[in-house]
Amino acid sequence: MNPHVRTLCSLLVCGALAGCTRHHGAVDEEESSPANAVVAVKTVSVVRGDLETVVTATGSTEALRKEKIVAPVAGTLLSLKVLEGTPVRRGDVVAVIQPKETRAAITGAETLLRAARTEGERAEAARAMQLALAGQNNCAVRSAAGGIVATRSATEGELVAENAELMTLVDLSTLIFVADVPVRDVAQVRPGERVAVYFQAIPGELFGAKVDAVNPRSDPQSQAVRVRIGFTGGVGERKKFLMSEMGGVARIVTGMHPGVLIVPKSALLRNDETDAYTIVVATADSLARVLPVEVGARTDSTAEVSGKGLLPGTRVVVEGNYALADSTRIAPAE
Repeated sequence: MNPHVRTLCSLLVCGALAGCTRHHGAVDEEESSPANAVVAVKTVSVVRGDLETVVTATGSTEALRKEKIVAPVAGTLLSLKVLEGTPVRRGDVVAVIQPKETRAAITGAETLLRAARTEGERAEAARAMQLALAGQNNCAVRSAAGGIVATRSATEGELVAENAELMTLVDLSTLIFVADVPVRDVAQVRPGERVAVYFQAIPGELFGAKVDAVNPRSDPQSQAVRVRIGFTGGVGERKKFLMSEMGGVARIVTGMHPGVLIVPKSALLRNDETDAYTIVVATADSLARVLPVEVGARTDSTAEVSGKGLLPGTRVVVEGNYALADSTRIAPAE
């Protein structure tokens, strides 16, 4: 074969193969294009309903009635008759103190007895001891009110000063809840508003309460205001599980938004730069449509929303919505 003809045939064959390769690659690229990808998502329907406006604040229980029991005289604490958690009635003897004068007389007589060498000295020391014991006026410390021992500040055998604190009693029947409400939210909180208090230590239990008073001062460090909350009827037997200084969370109901559109909080997508919100709607032909919305009242799990074209029954994406582009083909699942 002519060398020129052979070269021409080789070029034609290579060109054909290259064309086939490029065509096959183009098909693969088209098939793998993100525009044709189908994203699996979970959707729920927008509902219309009434939504409470709620202020949530952490806090702890506190006993309104406390009693600090102090030593009426200086001396030695001979006995401490109660421990933490012991119930005490009004008038109960909770401690006995030996006054320092009595302690000094007995100590002096004991010194004489140790130093006595003769019968006469021992007899004199024994009479001194009898006089010291006969003249001792140990002080019985009584509770002025009923309650439960919360703390002890002294131990038996210890020397205590006059007016030194021995223990603290709390009356659990006077328990309230004190919530630290952020300053930004306190304007919404008013006396009489309904509250639900729950405690991590008592799972599954909600304690009904209401706002009693709002402190007129804020804490400059925490930027919070102390709100006093009183437990209401219906607590019954469950209240026996409450203790002083037990941490919990208060949900203060500050208002009601009737007949609004409600979506799960997981449907909301927030732009950190603009503080604007969007949701992703599933269209009838299974395409994602990003819709700007205004967000109103919120609960722990839901939020009030409004937006152009948003109606009850509209399907919104609650899983798989992050970074989901507009017009993406989706496979919705309920």
